[in-house]
Amino acid sequence: MGEDLATQNQRISDNIRDYGWHCLHVFPAKEGQDKFSYSIGFGKSYGSPEVLIFGLEREKAHALLNECAHLLKGGHIIVPGVEDGSVLAGDYKVVFKSVRPDRFGEYLGTAVRYYKDKPFSAVVMFLPDRQHRFPWHQGYDYIPAGEPLAIV
Repeated sequence: MGEDLATQNQRISDNIRDYGWHCLHVFPAKEGQDKFSYSIGFGKSYGSPEVLIFGLEREKAHALLNECAHLLKGGHIIVPGVEDGSVLAGDYKVVFKSVRPDRFGEYLGTAVRYYKDKPFSAVVMFLPDRQHRFPWHQGYDYIPAGEPLAIV
């Protein structure tokens, strides 16, 4: 049995107070949807967009979001649409793309509840394949990206 809403809200607030952010993992409600994870608190703690990552296992997604939190705490700025070489090891880069506000309710419902009437922004982190291609490049061969591309 899951947490009640008040308990979940308190845990999120506690994590943001203690760690600067909270990680939420979302599992597909319907067949054909992708699992994803996202931050809650990057906006409040670091003045940054919340970050969504699609298609990764919880531990990997959490590690990437934690790396983002570490970078943001140190002053890094997420710039949508620009290749960012700060997050991944080696010479691999990620690209952040802004989530359309009309998709916030469906994909960021818990963050919407947390921020209440305060505006916030969100981005999807896109990961490259082994040849450094992104989902919008021909031949991309890594995480299925149809769903995340549809919300940016």
